[in-house]
Amino acid sequence: MQKLGMTVSPAGAPRESTRPSLRLVPDATQPRRRVIVIGGGIAGLTAAHTLVTESQELFDITLLEGSAELGGKLTVSEVAGVPVDEGAESLLAVRPEAVSLVREVGLERDLVDPITTKPYLWLKDGLRPMPPSVMGVPTDLRALAAARVLPNRSLLKLPLEYRRRATRFENDVSVGAFVESRLGRDVVDNMVEPLLGGVYAGRADALSLEATVPALFRELQDENSLLRAAQRTARGGSRRAGARRGPVFAGIRGGVGRLPGAVADELRLYGVDICTNTSVRSVHRVDDVWRVIVNRGEGQEVFTAEDMVLAVPPHVASGLLAHICPPAANDLGLIDMSSVAVVTLAYRAADVAPMSGSGFLVPQIAGRTIKAANFASSKWNWIARAAGTRQQRDDALVLIRASVGRIGEEEALERPDRDLVSDVHADVAAAVGIATPPVDFRVTRWPDALPQYATGHVRRVDRIRASLAGIEGLEICGAAFDGVGVAAVIGSARTAARQLLARSGAASATAG
Repeated sequence: MQKLGMTVSPAGAPRESTRPSLRLVPDATQPRRRVIVIGGGIAGLTAAHTLVTESQELFDITLLEGSAELGGKLTVSEVAGVPVDEGAESLLAVRPEAVSLVREVGLERDLVDPITTKPYLWLKDGLRPMPPSVMGVPTDLRALAAARVLPNRSLLKLPLEYRRRATRFENDVSVGAFVESRLGRDVVDNMVEPLLGGVYAGRADALSLEATVPALFRELQDENSLLRAAQRTARGGSRRAGARRGPVFAGIRGGVGRLPGAVADELRLYGVDICTNTSVRSVHRVDDVWRVIVNRGEGQEVFTAEDMVLAVPPHVASGLLAHICPPAANDLGLIDMSSVAVVTLAYRAADVAPMSGSGFLVPQIAGRTIKAANFASSKWNWIARAAGTRQQRDDALVLIRASVGRIGEEEALERPDRDLVSDVHADVAAAVGIATPPVDFRVTRWPDALPQYATGHVRRVDRIRASLAGIEGLEICGAAFDGVGVAAVIGSARTAARQLLARSGAASATAG
């Protein structure tokens, strides 16, 4: 496994970063405003990084993280000697937030494109190519028919949707209910549900259309047909100014889990005080100053600051804000969380038939243990090289990452590792065709990992932000608000930091 904070050469060998190691020297004539960032995941790290890089004055910034490691769910560890991400393994590159942060912390040379991004669906009769869609809503009916992922009776009905009367939205609606009303249940079960299950670990009939597919929701305000709105959404794409050109997704050579360490290394150069194993017990606003009481070591300590950024899961934020802003705390506490697990399996390459595509999604109605599988050594060249498949070594490996867990399926995640691995291997072997057991495995459990964007989520977020707007020196960010992907979480953190900078009058004129 590559050490965090290192760059990796195309050949896979670590090398020291070529970026200059500059430490900013405080200007003693400038007042130094104190900021506490609570949470050492990518949201908290990004918020701190934005504060120190986009301000005209230097802050005294302290970042508090309850666990021993930074980065949250972005981490890398080895399976059969090959480093593989334990959480997210790609970044949405058509948005600028994640790739911009990668560039800023010196990892741009390690941004890589996947070898393939072609997904499949695992249906009753085997793997079928996933046809073009917007979160499962088809955008090409010919490709849909060729993929054979829907029964003929459903395919024949789809063109009629173009001529149906528009649906007007008085309130939020679930993705499943709306798509079923326009296109039928087969589209929901075979296409929408697998994608939403993969991204949110949720269920289509509970997740908000407005919150989970906002671009499509916007198109539906002016477009009568769901199919036509999906086509317009796909044509418009999600690329924004500053985004990276090329494929929709990008990776980092050595793993996306390297990113938090690179951000933390840069924060230390700026003099940010990073405290791990520091659990926040409570926060209080006293005389225009935040007092943060923590458990650290064998006792308690108190940190004070004029400003505070909360970058923690919603249920944690709810507990901390309960006596400060009960309405916001109540809404935060009502956001359900789904637990997931990532099971990585390593097989001898000689025992696995050649695989095409990047992996496959599994409809919930299939009743399988896994909800998706990712062909890691077929998707990423750096993994293929580390596994020996590129060099066709005799000891070459194939690595497959499978995800387990949807909301309400927590009992599957409570099984012992070997039992869970056995079930996951059975599913993967049946889908791909593998006769031998894995030579190594890793089970990573992420309890309460993904917030559920239930119907009404956008209104709930609006209420939370409105309730907190009147509290001086407080900003909040994370996956609970505007998206669960790495790029969206980074964007949320940047927005929170910039709002804090604007309030304090410390924003740089060049910050974009």
